[in-house]
Amino acid sequence: MPSPDFYSWKVMLRWYFMHNLYAEVMGFYTSMRICVREHDNVVFSIVLKACSELRDFNEGRKVHCQIVKVASPDSFVLTGLVDVYAKCGWIECSRAVFDGIVDGNVVCWTSMIVGYVQNDCPQDGLVLFNRMREELIKGNQFTLGSVLTACTKLRALHQGKLIHGHLIKTGIEVSSFLVTSLLDMYVKCGDIRYARSIFDELPAIDLVSWTAMIVGYTQSGCPDEALKLFTDEKWVGLLPNSITTASVLSSCAQSCNLNLGRSIHGLGIKLGLEDSTVRNALVDMYAKCHMIGDARYIFETILDKNVIAWNSIISGYSQNGSAYEALQLFHQMRSESFSHDAFTLASVLSACTTLGFLSVGSSLHAHSIKDGLLTSNIYVGTALLNLYAKCGDAESARLVFDGMGVKNTVTWSAMIGGYGVQGDSRGSLALFSDMLKKHLEPTEVIFTTLLSACSHTGMVEEGRRYFNSLSRTITSSPL
Repeated sequence: MPSPDFYSWKVMLRWYFMHNLYAEVMGFYTSMRICVREHDNVVFSIVLKACSELRDFNEGRKVHCQIVKVASPDSFVLTGLVDVYAKCGWIECSRAVFDGIVDGNVVCWTSMIVGYVQNDCPQDGLVLFNRMREELIKGNQFTLGSVLTACTKLRALHQGKLIHGHLIKTGIEVSSFLVTSLLDMYVKCGDIRYARSIFDELPAIDLVSWTAMIVGYTQSGCPDEALKLFTDEKWVGLLPNSITTASVLSSCAQSCNLNLGRSIHGLGIKLGLEDSTVRNALVDMYAKCHMIGDARYIFETILDKNVIAWNSIISGYSQNGSAYEALQLFHQMRSESFSHDAFTLASVLSACTTLGFLSVGSSLHAHSIKDGLLTSNIYVGTALLNLYAKCGDAESARLVFDGMGVKNTVTWSAMIGGYGVQGDSRGSLALFSDMLKKHLEPTEVIFTTLLSACSHTGMVEEGRRYFNSLSRTITSSPL
């Protein structure tokens, strides 16, 4: 076409967009601006959507300037701007555009709410949803799904139940997207039973809802229920996807069900489910089922290794009595320029504890301080404390203990045991007393650790008398 008119340019632009060729949309739009001077809101809407998909803030900002200069943007264009800025992480710019929209419709409001939730501002998303209701604008399934995600992030079960009730009251059609959001909200807010009741009441179960329920059981530490749901003949017509398979493998790992894990492995191969998510889950499953050789074999077949794969194999070696191999893998991980995370450090520190490698652990201590993990991650702090305690450095262990922002019973037990290793049973008893003052309920492991500490210095009877004096205030098994 020698000299295409504006309509022809627009048709071609739409064709690129409909085929998800977003980079081509931007290139074609650049050429279009040179050849024709006309613009309309349809063109701007298409280009803004392409910018959103590409997360291209700079181009989005340029298009915004062009809109201000040459057009009277309608609500679709303004909503596109809200979406571009939100997707690119500029939530303040997104809100500024949103506040300038007169008579915004449900799409405008939903885009802003989704933007808040996706940018880790769930509370702002809920506030905006409440304002939307006050203005008598009825939400759609995407609005409510996003608001449920906000409740999930905030662990706001009560608010989530109110949204669920609102959904029922307004009669909005419950799509797979909404079902998944509901199940995820109840699961992550600690109400797995209610999640299952919703699942059981669904008129039709599809792959999305089935997978969501399996994932929920797995993440809630209910592997047997997840496996039961997966193997139930009622769902024999549903073929698992990668997410289903990885979750079921995780449940096999939690329950050490090697036979079923192998069967799932075979099924995954048959269905062509061999992406990195499934392979990472396979590494973890074989490692936790004490088949470290198989875990290593799968690990080596992963072409696009990420920190999850490295963590699975390193912790696998550490937990299977091969601490030295775990340290070798950590060295390899660093030499290949992979970044470690809190889980990596906790596993490697555990390996150092097994081997008594205090100097290596001390260097990792420096890394944990640099990365801000010592005070922010309870697992790293506890693993480091345990290393110092078992290597006989109770003073350093106590410094780590005092510097931890959050402590659990495992942390207290490690420090109590650390004093015991040093023969300081009085220190163990004093720390145990401090623990009780913080209204933390001791576990059987802590009682055993304390008795062991007392036995190291011949203070068993004193330890027993100490326990007896506390028997009226502590709920525990009889000694």
